[in-house]
Amino acid sequence: MTCRRHYLSTAALLVTVMLISGCAGTSEPSRFFLLLTLPDTGETGPSPVGSASPSVMVGPITLAAYLDRDQIVRRPGGNELAIDEFVRWGEPLQDNFYRVLIDNLSFLLNTAEVYGFNRHEVLPADFQVSIDVIRFDSEVDGDAYLSVFWTVYGDDGETVLLTRKSIFQARPAFGDVAGIVAAQNRTLTEFSREIASAIQSLHSRF
Repeated sequence: MTCRRHYLSTAALLVTVMLISGCAGTSEPSRFFLLLTLPDTGETGPSPVGSASPSVMVGPITLAAYLDRDQIVRRPGGNELAIDEFVRWGEPLQDNFYRVLIDNLSFLLNTAEVYGFNRHEVLPADFQVSIDVIRFDSEVDGDAYLSVFWTVYGDDGETVLLTRKSIFQARPAFGDVAGIVAAQNRTLTEFSREIASAIQSLHSRF
């Protein structure tokens, strides 16, 4: 009886290990995505804005707390959020958003003098842009959205020149995650263009 019980226990253990191994072997592989800068999307460069291009300090940028995660967030509807463990950003979303926006503004304003707020060096700038992202996600099988409050300062951050709330919406070309992320990317591109246009207009007054 003792040998039989030992045999049955061993067999049960082997079956359990096989089941666990089988489940592990069929796990869905994670997919990782990044937002792309304007030059990476293949667009042509802008016309020069003049020899005295503006310098811009970008930041601080804050993202709504629900976006502070590795997973890409979508909305099935109502108050619900859909978070897929296997669909993730390739780097922290705030870092990716920040980097792309800085590079886009440098591209659109035709200047290398676009700096991040968190630089160790404190450099004077003609304009500073602070940004509060309250939504950056997409509906499940629907449109992507970017909703932001943003402010442009002059006098080295001392004077408010412009304050806006902007909402951008883009329809994915395809219904998969890659199409959804590409649509989110387009909303960030349009936001970059709106900031660049505002700075160009303000810069022309001086």
